[in-house]
Amino acid sequence: MTQQQASQPTSARYGTIVGGIAAVVAGLLTALLGTMLHGQILYFGDTPVTWGAFAALVLATAFFTLAATYSERLWAAALAGTLAYGVVALISFDSVNWLIVPWSNREHMFGPALAGSLWTFGLVAATIVALFLSAAALRRRR
Repeated sequence: MTQQQASQPTSARYGTIVGGIAAVVAGLLTALLGTMLHGQILYFGDTPVTWGAFAALVLATAFFTLAATYSERLWAAALAGTLAYGVVALISFDSVNWLIVPWSNREHMFGPALAGSLWTFGLVAATIVALFLSAAALRRRR
């Protein structure tokens, strides 16, 4: 067995470990930073402009794409998005702490409810966009 053949399983395992770590870090950072950022709302009269939710989704897409391209594993973007969505869902179920205002409260707090819904459900779109961007970037590398 040559030296190159012996190192192939190790390098594949290394990429998998790096991909897993990158995905977990990207997912947790996205969930925490995005949840803090999504609540930034600018009002023009009675019309809310949820720029924080948009910025949080751009941040999420960037983190998920970075996790996949850094580890050179496409599944890292999907894992990061799934983890971020799970953490955001857990945060939104907390009835004591209103970090994410549910859509059911739109009658009383329309701006925060809109921002919370955009952030929560926009993570799915951010993950899909990150998967396409990562696939294109990884295809160019190979």
